[in-house]
Amino acid sequence: MHHSDRATSRRQLPAFSRRSALALLISATGAGLLAACGPSAVPPAAPAATTPPQPAAAPTTAPAAAAAPTAAAQPAATTVAATPVGATGVAPAPTATANPAVKTGGTLRWGQVGDLTTIDAISWSPVANNTLGQVNEMLIEYEDDLSIVPRLAESWEQSTDNTQLKLNLRKGVQWHNGRELNSDDVEYNLLRARDPKNPYASVVAVGSAWWTSWEKPDQYTIILKSDKPRPGAFDFLQYLRILNKENMEGPDATTKVVGTGAFKWVEWASGDHITLAKNPNYWESGHPYVDGVNISIYRDVQSMVVAFESGTLDVADLLAIPDADRLRNDSAYKLYQTHDLGQFFYAAVNVATPPMDNKLFRQALNYAIDRQRFTDTVMKGFTGEPRALPWAKSSPAFDAEKNKAYAFDLDKAKSLVAQSGVSDATFDLAWSLAGYASEYQQLATIMQGDLAKIGITVNLKPTEPAAFTQAGLGVNPPYTGMRLSAGAFCQLREAGSEFALSRTFGYANNSSGFYDDQWTQLAAGVATEPDPTKRKQLYDQINDYLLDQSFVMTITPYPDIDGLQPNVMGLKYFLSTATNDRNIWLA
Repeated sequence: MHHSDRATSRRQLPAFSRRSALALLISATGAGLLAACGPSAVPPAAPAATTPPQPAAAPTTAPAAAAAPTAAAQPAATTVAATPVGATGVAPAPTATANPAVKTGGTLRWGQVGDLTTIDAISWSPVANNTLGQVNEMLIEYEDDLSIVPRLAESWEQSTDNTQLKLNLRKGVQWHNGRELNSDDVEYNLLRARDPKNPYASVVAVGSAWWTSWEKPDQYTIILKSDKPRPGAFDFLQYLRILNKENMEGPDATTKVVGTGAFKWVEWASGDHITLAKNPNYWESGHPYVDGVNISIYRDVQSMVVAFESGTLDVADLLAIPDADRLRNDSAYKLYQTHDLGQFFYAAVNVATPPMDNKLFRQALNYAIDRQRFTDTVMKGFTGEPRALPWAKSSPAFDAEKNKAYAFDLDKAKSLVAQSGVSDATFDLAWSLAGYASEYQQLATIMQGDLAKIGITVNLKPTEPAAFTQAGLGVNPPYTGMRLSAGAFCQLREAGSEFALSRTFGYANNSSGFYDDQWTQLAAGVATEPDPTKRKQLYDQINDYLLDQSFVMTITPYPDIDGLQPNVMGLKYFLSTATNDRNIWLA
């Protein structure tokens, strides 16, 4: 891969016309919008199917700029800004004075199960998103209707063939150390994202590698270029946190976080708490509303819920299902639940070791998962229907019939084991003692009992969160057997982004150690196919391939459920699957 040196080149960009980002990408994805539901202030029922929201009308098309002398040899492009647009290219931020109902001040007391494994904010996980994600920011953000919201990039210009993207950075954004954000920072993070020495960069490594070169005409502009169409470009940007080079390469890289976000890093007492303080110089006027966030780290959900019900926590993040089921009927509390954000429970196996290297044996395991029992008796209806594939209902890859491909069938599973030639099979089944640990354990126990009926011995391995995370890292992860976990990224504009952003199904880097030329061709091909009809055909092939190979076995959608004290306002999980504490206030 090549990138431009510091801003030494000013190649003329092609002519641009005004059009919205949403209209441009919808034309590429067809109906691939996610119907995302907001918070529920009343006890939620099981998620119901919803109609995808319709995009806002595109802004009026402006006259195209005069073509450069070499424009014929360059792709046409589209200038993009969010809708509505203020004078600075971003919708005006809400302020306390604009909304007198908002009360500022106070400290948000947040509870979570599990600690950080790193303070490298390029990492994506529930605990990282709701801690590091409050300190570091992305270039763009998605609204619930998948419209693009400017963040560190205030506007952009994308070529009509999706091979070039010009990002115009917001001026005057200060890092927490006082330096101004610039295009060198974006370049640094693009390079760092593709560094094979950083295992935490796996989410954005492939997306970074899409860009074969770039230019920096000035300190507020960077132009990304690819040799192939990249219809999922904004999906990648949604997950690229912009980190501070001086901090990440300095002596405090493992103890201190320097970002541009609404909150500044104060301290991390491993295993106990994380403290964040309001950034008084935050670029978004009027935010954040609270003065700080105290994050208490718990080893188990029960301890967190006890603290929440005793009044020492304002928010209990990722409640266990029995607690959520009980609290949704208690008028003393509020319950927040996300709906179909492209997250899913799954079982993954390490195909590098027997018996998981045998496809027929993997298929047998897929038939032996009683998804309906898990949905009804363990998850109490919070997840909706079982699924054999991970896609949100609005995804262009969603297929209701293929979701039924692995209905529970122990006779079929036993027959496939016999066909596989595997005998006296024994394997470990691990899960993390973090969010939904109890539910994972119940599922593991159900699977252990069912598999014993067909002669397969399963050893249950509840695992500390940090050790569980580490065991799944790397191109060829070290664990053996099967893991129960949760995946994401199936709520985005392009279903193919899952294969670039996720280590669950990633074709270049995944937690199953599954690599195959056909898989690479399918996954990479759909990411660069400009025709939405052909992409849909490729998604059909991909679904068949995933079901056949069964290196990951999707089980059900995954709900995010938080308990809230009555005075907590504005909490929301965004489509990135992170909360945004800058919008939370205490009544």
